[in-house]
Amino acid sequence: MISFLDGLHRIEKLLAAIAYMVVTGLLLTGIAAREFFSTAIWGSEKMAVFAAIFAAFLGLTLTTAANAHLRPRFTDEWWPAAWQTAVARLGDLLSAVIFIATGIIATIYVMDTYANQDRAIILYWPLWIIQAVIPYAFFSSGVRHLAFTFWPGLKPQPDNLES
Repeated sequence: MISFLDGLHRIEKLLAAIAYMVVTGLLLTGIAAREFFSTAIWGSEKMAVFAAIFAAFLGLTLTTAANAHLRPRFTDEWWPAAWQTAVARLGDLLSAVIFIATGIIATIYVMDTYANQDRAIILYWPLWIIQAVIPYAFFSSGVRHLAFTFWPGLKPQPDNLES
C-alpha cells in the first residue's frame, strides 16, 4: 500500500507541476503576443484557466497525501490522550466517506456533461474531458483517507505551524 500511495503521489505531483507550467507558458506567451506582436493567441486564456483548475484539483490530492489540510487544532484538547488515535481514525473514516460520496456526485455530474455533449466555450472541447479531474481528485483523496483509517502509520504528521 505504501508503494502504491507513493507512486500515486509522485504522478499527481508531476501532473500538477506540468499543469502549472502550462498555465505559466500560456499566460506568458499570451502577454508576449499582445505586447510585441499586437495579436492574441486564440483560446490561450481559457486553456490557462482549465490547466489551473486541473492543478487546483490535483492540489487537493497533494494536500491529502501530505496531511496538510486546514483543520481546527483547538479541538485536539477536547479528547483524552488515550482517545486521540481512535478519534483521528474516525476522522479519516468520515473524511473518506465524504470524499467518496462527493466523488460519486462529481462522477454523475461529469457523466451528465458527457451525455449532453457539453462543450467548452471558445475552445469547443468536450467539457467532460476537462471535468474528469474533479471526481478523480475526490476519489483519490477518499482512498488515501481510507488507507489512513486502516493503516494509521501511513499518515504523515502535520507540520506544526504555531503563530
